[in-house]
Amino acid sequence: MMNQIVNNLGIPPLAGICDYGAAVKPGYDVERTVNLLKRYNYVKSRLLAIFSAHLAKTPEWEVKCAIGFHLWLESEHAASIRKRVSEMREPPLHMDKVPDPKLETLMEEVIRADNTVELLTGIYGVIKPDMIRSIQKHMAELNPLADHPTLRMLKIILSEEEEMVAWGKQAADALISASQSDGVANNWKKHVEHFLALAGGIDGASVRSGENANIRARADGNKYEMNVVPQRDSRFVDVHNRAGKIDDYYKDENLSPEERTFALLYKRLREMDVPEWLGPVLYKTKGKPWEYYVDVSRQLWDEVRHAMMGEVGIVAADVPFYKYPVCVSASEVLNKNFAPIESQLVLWGIEQGLMHKHTGKRWEWDIAKTSNNQLAVQFQDYDWADEVLHTQIGRKWLLPEYNGLEDMNSRLEPLYTRWLKIMDDEFTPKSEQRNWWPDFMEDIRKQKEKVLL
Repeated sequence: MMNQIVNNLGIPPLAGICDYGAAVKPGYDVERTVNLLKRYNYVKSRLLAIFSAHLAKTPEWEVKCAIGFHLWLESEHAASIRKRVSEMREPPLHMDKVPDPKLETLMEEVIRADNTVELLTGIYGVIKPDMIRSIQKHMAELNPLADHPTLRMLKIILSEEEEMVAWGKQAADALISASQSDGVANNWKKHVEHFLALAGGIDGASVRSGENANIRARADGNKYEMNVVPQRDSRFVDVHNRAGKIDDYYKDENLSPEERTFALLYKRLREMDVPEWLGPVLYKTKGKPWEYYVDVSRQLWDEVRHAMMGEVGIVAADVPFYKYPVCVSASEVLNKNFAPIESQLVLWGIEQGLMHKHTGKRWEWDIAKTSNNQLAVQFQDYDWADEVLHTQIGRKWLLPEYNGLEDMNSRLEPLYTRWLKIMDDEFTPKSEQRNWWPDFMEDIRKQKEKVLL
């Protein structure tokens, strides 16, 4: 009716955000909006912690990769929510306070998933679907003109939540089918739904079924202790084998450009060890500004991407990426024996070394360009770009913890020496250390010959 009495020259009014009917609809006031956003922020912040705690010990490579991706999305979503709240309220904003003890109880159960099926079921089968429901309800009931900044933010979050849930459902279904663990999934779903119902849903305003007086919490009041030992699933072999000297092969000018380039691709694949030690760093490091968690989550996700680049480069040559050893020793030593800040310093030291023009990332890119493998060239190009960012992240957050770069470098060498010594003394004996690289390259060449025939 209102549209009919106003001459808008045939142009959609209100910048196309909505029509007059939607604009006059009473929506949520600022206080209610802030309270809801704080609940979303809390759940997303806890999901970041849960993903960080489970990444290393999750054996399925594909799930490990998605965890690395999704924890970065959680950090970005929480950052945007925090920014929006800061636009509507004066400090202190109390964004790190628990908004509802019942939400805390819920997330304390989710983190205690015993296996990958439970982890996927709890997050993608219960928590995220209810986050989607809460956001959809919020978007439908807010005033789209008065609170357009929130609406725009929620649209972006909703889209990515839906993509995450679609992946999670497929992944859970595949694992449940393969392991015949329907009972495990159903029992855990009911368990988490019970605590979600007690919290009134993510939004806290829902009257929900699912409460069950017979369900007992796994959390006993003690702090959750993460399992820091990196795992590989049964497809992977000899996971403490370090006999393939990848770093030597791509540097060896006597080898063919093809072999040197495949050594680089395998080096990318092997980078999964970095997320496996950054996950515990993220989980154990408390009390930092949220920007720290966003930055380190981004670095972790980049390293997962690098591992997937290696995966793709090897699969493109018709060789399964899990057929040859992808070692876990480096991350296992750091996770068990080093403080989080020490692990971060070791990583910074490695990345600083990769910035040298004639021996670092640019050189790796140049090596790839000597081959006919254009995919590897592109992967190395973006790997180089990412590592430039990572050195900045390391310096940004480590410098305040030390007395300058000289202090950082002086502490780095003994850490690096101790790291290698523990690997040599304790983890090298866990494998026969047979050099598998010649077999890998023979596999690559055979597959290439098949294509040519």
